[in-house]
Amino acid sequence: MVDEESETEIEQRLVEVGGAKLEVFLDPSGRRQTPIIGAAHPAGVYGPSAVALIERTAGVSAVCINPRGIGASSAPAERRYSLDDMVDDIETVHRRLGIGPWVFWGMSGGGWLGMVYARNYPDSLSGLILESICPCFRARLADPSCVLSPFHPSWRPMLAERGLIAAESHDTPGNPWQTEWLEVEGVGSVFRRRNGPALLVSAAPVTPEMHAAMPLLWTVDTRDWLGAIRTPTLVLSGTADPIVPLSHARDVHRGIVGSDFVAIEGGGHVPTTEGRPEVAAAVREFLHTHVH
Repeated sequence: MVDEESETEIEQRLVEVGGAKLEVFLDPSGRRQTPIIGAAHPAGVYGPSAVALIERTAGVSAVCINPRGIGASSAPAERRYSLDDMVDDIETVHRRLGIGPWVFWGMSGGGWLGMVYARNYPDSLSGLILESICPCFRARLADPSCVLSPFHPSWRPMLAERGLIAAESHDTPGNPWQTEWLEVEGVGSVFRRRNGPALLVSAAPVTPEMHAAMPLLWTVDTRDWLGAIRTPTLVLSGTADPIVPLSHARDVHRGIVGSDFVAIEGGGHVPTTEGRPEVAAAVREFLHTHVH
């Protein structure tokens, strides 16, 4: 995700939403350049450097919103705070700020928020940027070329030795709340069915926000309705992304009729964070061509 660096000209606000407060970062209103870009992530903290990164890349102003339980935003009242709930909150902030139709940029898991946003509030969006994202999380995690997959060659032998591999483990979501995290020596953090097979592997430390969100994210499957999105869309993907293999990002592009697709040669996960000029060129061309 975006590294949180100190930025001095970004304003922090706490916006009232349904009895809660959401943390919002944005440029002071007098400096906004249109079209405005909104961004959020279901399990990652966005702050001043996320705003600055988007603005440097796109050449327009950005607003970053942390959903409930993320950053300084209020904790959700219920455990099952869905993507639809998050998007409802984001749209409430959007309206409270008095911004007209904007572009939503979903990086990594934020891309699922973008898809839901385009389905639920199409009139609030003038454009959609989806970066390093797939249509169905469990289908990606069943792919051995995804480094998060328990079937990846780096993890499969050790997990098989411990009885944590099952061939049909990713066929259906099952009950996502009957899951748990397990630390496996030599592998890392493993998300699995309770007392059952591994569903996801992370060699890197897992944040508390990701721990809490994983049962929800595990169920994400947009394939039945992805084709209903009519918002102008740009899909970005790095050709060397170990987390979202290129074929899965292409599936998003194929699913959204008329979307643009740009593969960043040699780019990793979320190429925008690598400062690649190809990303800036693709985003600015998309905004110039499709967003009014």
